[in-house]
Amino acid sequence: MQVEVPVFLRLAEKAKTLLFVDIEATGLRGDYNSALVVSCKPYDSPPESFSVLQPGNDKKLVREAKDRLEQADCWVTYYGKGYDIPFLNTRLLKWGYLPIDKRPHIDMYFSLKANLLTARKSQAHLLEWLETPEQKLTVGASLWNDILHNFAPAMKTMIQRCESDAKGLEQLYLKTRHILREIKR
Repeated sequence: MQVEVPVFLRLAEKAKTLLFVDIEATGLRGDYNSALVVSCKPYDSPPESFSVLQPGNDKKLVREAKDRLEQADCWVTYYGKGYDIPFLNTRLLKWGYLPIDKRPHIDMYFSLKANLLTARKSQAHLLEWLETPEQKLTVGASLWNDILHNFAPAMKTMIQRCESDAKGLEQLYLKTRHILREIKR
């Protein structure tokens, strides 16, 4: 049986199995870098965040994130097909775990890029342009460097940033879900 996208989304929203996902990591490649925070925000619920106790030691974090992602019926990310999910799978492989079981996955970057003609494609730009209450929390280069020598205060901000991104992602979804045409894994 094929279910139309609006029907599927309504069911996933009602069941709160639609999960908005964002990660923060020490860099862009899972072999040379590690995850710092993973925020998972169920539809219309507060975010749940998993974080490391020490940079580089993300074994427990990626396992917890995998377990949480596999509880959802559908993920919503922003460039998550190109970064978040492959990064997590790379780190899972490092620690000897299986990759995350696939789910229907709405990548707002690709969905909006295909349906809108905006000057910029970033999540921050779209949230600002659409005037959503939650805006992207930007952090400077100094904070990224503080992760290595001033860990606790820097991580507090990283968790806030990751949760802010997940909340903003939900608001972006709410403003644009009517133009979503298909959901792929």
